[in-house]
Amino acid sequence: MNFKKSKNVKRSIRIVDVKRTVCLLFIMALFSTLELNAQTKPQPPTPPETPKTKTTSGTSYSISIENDDDESSNSSVSISISDDSYKFRASYHKSKNNGVKAILIEKLGKGNLTVKGNTYLWSDSQSGDEIFECKLTKGHLRMYVDTEFASKGFIEKINNLGQDLKYYISGTDPQKEEERAAAKAKREIERAERDLARAKRELARAEREAKRAGGKN
Repeated sequence: MNFKKSKNVKRSIRIVDVKRTVCLLFIMALFSTLELNAQTKPQPPTPPETPKTKTTSGTSYSISIENDDDESSNSSVSISISDDSYKFRASYHKSKNNGVKAILIEKLGKGNLTVKGNTYLWSDSQSGDEIFECKLTKGHLRMYVDTEFASKGFIEKINNLGQDLKYYISGTDPQKEEERAAAKAKREIERAERDLARAKRELARAEREAKRAGGKN
């Protein structure tokens, strides 16, 4: 009995071959993509930008008062001036509190003053931002001025007020302060001269020992 090859069989074989070819091409393309990704180095994530901080420069100093009388002992005054602020801090014997309060009321008035018990608070703000604050309690005083927004005249006024308070709390005046600074500078010079003389003696001794060691050789 003779069997004839069916045309449908040939067509199905061709369809199967085409499907195999497509599958092989897809698999090859997939492996090529994976290999390319493996060879490509991942890019590191970009770090977030660090916000720039505002730097300020200025001058600051502090003084400590050590006198024999009880009213001035353990008193201190600190004044800090930078590009954007003026800060004044002081601590002192409570007996000076009335004098400090009198100076503040004379210079600042009572317009922006709030009194709660023993606390006297002067404050001023613009658009919700604090420009000036002065807080007085028994034996303590603190002042702050935002020099970026306050007027030059007001800044000069507070600076002069700080100087007056410093002299009153320390029990001194500009002349005494200059004399004290000159005496301190003189002591520093004398100490430097002693250190220099000692260094010269050490150098001379080292040279003598070096010569003796060279002579023995």
